[in-house]
Amino acid sequence: YREIAFFGGSFTGIDRELMVKLLQTAHSYIERGRVDSIRLSTRPDYINREILDILSKYGVETIELGLQSMSDKVLIASKRGHTSIQAQDACRLVKEYGFELIGQMMIGLPGATLQSEKETAEEICALGADGARVYPTVVFYETELCQMSERGEYAPLSEEEAVYRTKEVLKIFDK
Repeated sequence: YREIAFFGGSFTGIDRELMVKLLQTAHSYIERGRVDSIRLSTRPDYINREILDILSKYGVETIELGLQSMSDKVLIASKRGHTSIQAQDACRLVKEYGFELIGQMMIGLPGATLQSEKETAEEICALGADGARVYPTVVFYETELCQMSERGEYAPLSEEEAVYRTKEVLKIFDK
């Protein structure tokens, strides 16, 4: 099974004309039998019916949503730019349209706890996700998260704690 994937950002948030051009190009490979489908990653607040109509037209089968947390407290502290309600609505729409839904969540965000991460995993499952990716939060230099860390407002997880919390979340997804 071969896919063309648009990752590394919020694909449905880019310039609409460019997005359609990229989808048309990718779709031409489906039409020629070179690939089977398209997958992409995006933000929950960049999903709506208009976007999903476009994605349906060009052979997108899988949408990976950045559902880093379902806790509004964590989303605000992490400045994710969307709410848990927007994330829930996006998941429901993606499933309503018949796309495969993958939830991308993060471990160790500002304000997150093991409990909030487990609740996020449970919510992703309850919303009908077909799969999940779990990422640890990584602090890059010269970012706001780095500045928060330098000011003592955020402490990244130790490797041991990140592995433990990821293991606990994966138990939920496996179940």
